[in-house]
Amino acid sequence: MALGVGLGMLLLLVVGGALGFGAALLIKKLFNLSMLAAAGVGGLLVVVGAVGLFAVVFDDLTASWWSARSAKPVHFTVPKGFNGPLHLVFDANGPAVNEVNGKLEVTVGEARVQRVKAGSGIENDYAEFKAHDTAGTPVDVFLDSSGVQNGLTYRGFWFGDQTGRTFGEPPIIPSE
Repeated sequence: MALGVGLGMLLLLVVGGALGFGAALLIKKLFNLSMLAAAGVGGLLVVVGAVGLFAVVFDDLTASWWSARSAKPVHFTVPKGFNGPLHLVFDANGPAVNEVNGKLEVTVGEARVQRVKAGSGIENDYAEFKAHDTAGTPVDVFLDSSGVQNGLTYRGFWFGDQTGRTFGEPPIIPSE
């Protein structure tokens, strides 16, 4: 398959090069430019076309690049001594997550399962997660799990010491 994609891209680049050369000749004639300037503009058009072709052919790579580029850091404030799991449940009717100075701020209560507004950016796989407690002491935070339960998407985190840490346990989401 990779060979087919490579040959297809090569064919499209050859066709793009021919179109670029044709565009260079047309630009030369229309704008009365030198052949060198027209070839430069035609070459630029080929490069722009190649970048566009790459974005189309490798759209999943482009999408993950954009997700990583647009991910906002997430900062948790947990109660002093908070250690263990926390599950955030994404709910359209949940409380909004505040954005402060380009960071998503999540204040964690004593509950181990909290609802937050869906689509707030916490669900981005490329987000950077940091935490501190209410006294200002940094707390380790680890992305633990994610999934769907009772029709709601959740994301699990582990805070603090990893002693006794379990992986991938789904939360108990109370039905409303």
